[in-house]
Amino acid sequence: MEVVFLDNGLISKGEHSYNLAAKLAGALTARDLRYRIFGLQAMDQSIVEELGAVPHFRCSLYDGVDLSHGEKRLQSIATMFRGARPRGPIRSERKTWIALNEAFEEDLKTLPPEVWKSENLVIVPAISQNQILGLIRTLLRQPQERLLRVVCQLMFPPHWTPWGQVGVHGEQFYRDAFRLAAPLIDRALFFTAENEAMATLYGKDFGVHAKILPIPFNGSPRKETREGTLRLGFFGYSKSDKGFHLLPKAIEFCQRQRLDAEFIVQIQHSGWEQRTIEAELALRALKGVRFVEGVLTGAEYAAWASQTDVMLLPYDPVAFGAARGSGIFTESVASGRPVVASRGTFAGASVEKNEAEGEVFAPYTSEALAAAIARLILRFPACNARAAERAGAFERYHNADAYADVLLTHARPQH
Repeated sequence: MEVVFLDNGLISKGEHSYNLAAKLAGALTARDLRYRIFGLQAMDQSIVEELGAVPHFRCSLYDGVDLSHGEKRLQSIATMFRGARPRGPIRSERKTWIALNEAFEEDLKTLPPEVWKSENLVIVPAISQNQILGLIRTLLRQPQERLLRVVCQLMFPPHWTPWGQVGVHGEQFYRDAFRLAAPLIDRALFFTAENEAMATLYGKDFGVHAKILPIPFNGSPRKETREGTLRLGFFGYSKSDKGFHLLPKAIEFCQRQRLDAEFIVQIQHSGWEQRTIEAELALRALKGVRFVEGVLTGAEYAAWASQTDVMLLPYDPVAFGAARGSGIFTESVASGRPVVASRGTFAGASVEKNEAEGEVFAPYTSEALAAAIARLILRFPACNARAAERAGAFERYHNADAYADVLLTHARPQH
């Protein structure tokens, strides 16, 4: 048996995908199991050299197709009549769905023929409505009596789009895909989810069973200092569905209250979202903010996170979703680091259920975020102690061996 890892999100060492690929490769090597990894054509050469990964996929999981000029014009007119303000480039869900599924299907066709051997196990660590149909059509073309097994992680809720806006067609796209996949599901096609909330969403709305998959992350324990100032960090993509736009006013409110806090903010975006551009300018005008520029490798992220006492996760409960997990959240809990999270997100629910330590804020405003930061600072010693207690149990489950164990349960029994 060979384990084949197909990830069209694998491009650099600063990505979530790299961490999963590296952890799985290590766990499989320790078990003397063969594996192959296929990533994006534009993948960093360092990943090729380290993991033997093969550059293959043309389109990224996070690509999108813009509306035509005429469609954009009609959308702009409709927006003006509603009195709303356009937010970034307007992309087409349907055109993206068609183009990316077709590209994914074409790239699957050009994989080496031996990938599709019946004894192999194929892992797709992140799949959306824009790839799943292409995968299903590919599997239906294979000889059904010798079909291999494929495990896909349902990482995103149906309304997710690669450009951060709330989609309206995703549910129907998934429904059509699952209907077509009915002969394959639980025979050759299996699904996983990062948490119970995501698994419940797909089970309740689509009747698809998803096994919980423990996502492995290395902890980055906080470096103790003698200073009294707390360091609060915001890491990851700088975009509005992750609450980046809330930061300037929230930090300003904290500074007006003279809270003993310093902020570390990663700036990482491509300049396409107006709210993000404006928020970055406002942040750079503030004092008491340290900036981390651009993409971080796993080691670089760990180094910066270890300087952080509290992680800010002000994700939009509507755009980001209530069930969607977060690698930064998982790593923070495993490291014993309290978080500040928005109510209505998975991270916020985890705090409210005492599965993670920190503060939850609502409504979804900068003022409420600042108030939650102030509350956490007041009770930080006790909060920090409880976070450290939870870290051990959390990390025992979210590790590379547990991750590999769940995936390998789907392998065809060897005779």
